[in-house]
Amino acid sequence: MGILKEVGLTEAQARKILAGRKRKPKILPIHITDKVFEFGVVSDTHLGSTEEKLDELHTFYEICRKEGIKHVLHPGDLVAGTGLYRGQENEIHVFGFQRQGDYFVENFPKTEGIKTFFILGNHDLVYWVKNGADIGAYIAERRPDMVYLGHDEADVNFGGVRIRLYHPGGGTAYALSYRLQKYAEQIQPGKKPHIILQGHFHRSEYFFYRNIHCFDCGTFESQTTFQRRKAIQPALGGWTIKLHLGDRKSPVVAISPTFIPFFEKGDGR
Repeated sequence: MGILKEVGLTEAQARKILAGRKRKPKILPIHITDKVFEFGVVSDTHLGSTEEKLDELHTFYEICRKEGIKHVLHPGDLVAGTGLYRGQENEIHVFGFQRQGDYFVENFPKTEGIKTFFILGNHDLVYWVKNGADIGAYIAERRPDMVYLGHDEADVNFGGVRIRLYHPGGGTAYALSYRLQKYAEQIQPGKKPHIILQGHFHRSEYFFYRNIHCFDCGTFESQTTFQRRKAIQPALGGWTIKLHLGDRKSPVVAISPTFIPFFEKGDGR
């Protein structure tokens, strides 16, 4: 009793501590099911740009087909648009709303068994801002394999998993994750998606924050003169994301994200 008094414990407290040391670990409830959902992600394809990467884009869709993926999500900037920065007209080979829309319809991958869900980004919306022309509706009407979800931000739900497609504006930040982290921070509890797919910045990253799986989605456009002036090095490629699903309380139990990169000639990798 003298030792217990020295450390400030009662006999009952000491017994609990000793009993706790002998306790065997228990297996916590596992909510995982045998359901798996896999989808692809492409972003910032900028068709009509002289720096578009059509071969790589079609190759990515072929990889998705071989993997049995049925859904690809695209968080904006399908086309190059026009007049977004000084000198852009020198880096576009297709001009105007209808011509860029038709070029996209003709050249964007059309892979049997795959549907693409998309929103519009700032390059797509230049025609909407100038004269109210909606290139998303124009494309979806001519491509039954493409599902138009709206401007800037939209949620899509697969098996209880809420995935948010998001295309912000503005320039890049000092740190890779900063803009996406700040966006995730401002979402109110109870309104958070399970996954955020962010376009616009032509970067690639994944992190888990506030119980949200956060992605910057890469691009299929090489570095433009505008990006060189801004010291932006694009991450060419797209994601395949496999979700291991659970019950409604915890629909995403585990995630297996894979970024599939493409490299410029002479990159040496």
